[in-house]
Amino acid sequence: MNLIDMIGKRRSVRKYTDEPVDAQTLDKITAFCANAKPLYPDIRAEAKLVSREQVRFYLPWKTPQLLAIYSENKPGYLENVGFLFQQVDLYLQSLGLGSCWMGLGKLRTPEIAPEDMEFVIQLAFGHPDGDFYRTGTGDFQRRSPGEISDLPDARLEPARLAPSSTNSQPWFFIHEEDTIHAYRSEKGLLRHKTLGIMNRIDMGIALAHMYVANEETFHFFRSDTPVQLNGYCYTGSFAL
Repeated sequence: MNLIDMIGKRRSVRKYTDEPVDAQTLDKITAFCANAKPLYPDIRAEAKLVSREQVRFYLPWKTPQLLAIYSENKPGYLENVGFLFQQVDLYLQSLGLGSCWMGLGKLRTPEIAPEDMEFVIQLAFGHPDGDFYRTGTGDFQRRSPGEISDLPDARLEPARLAPSSTNSQPWFFIHEEDTIHAYRSEKGLLRHKTLGIMNRIDMGIALAHMYVANEETFHFFRSDTPVQLNGYCYTGSFAL
């Protein structure tokens, strides 16, 4: 399956077998990480393969290996991480592997961080324990199209299906001629600082789905004069 197919099939997987992913597949994953398209090309980000023993888990589910994600701390870096590594998430699931963004969990060995980068988040992956692909878009618990956009627009379906922390779905889209402006709800930030940080990653994840579904035409940029939307923070704009 290609990455577009995975948008409508992927599921956050939390049950894994103890079987490690083979070395050849790990090499493919590493190569894909290195070549994923960034949202902000001037922000360096990198993933390192780490073992279960290198991670302190705060949740009961575990996997033999994870990707620890690092980035330069620059404006837009969290959105960039979400954008880059949601492509990886889709790729992992296209290989028949389960995967899940893991906001709760810390590295036991923080000294492995690349120079001038900081640890951001982990992406758990491995052989799923049981079937995990969704049977169709009706299997998703997501807001309706009218709840995430000012106008009906079937092109936004990939973003609507995107995963988010605690399924908070913080995105809203405003149309202005041929441009679509993306906004993040500020409710999460006000309610819980960690969720606010995660929702910035979530916005990158939703934009990654829009890119994957429109790889040849997707163009992201920051407007100097974005439309103001009460209760929301401007993330960026894109054309398809």
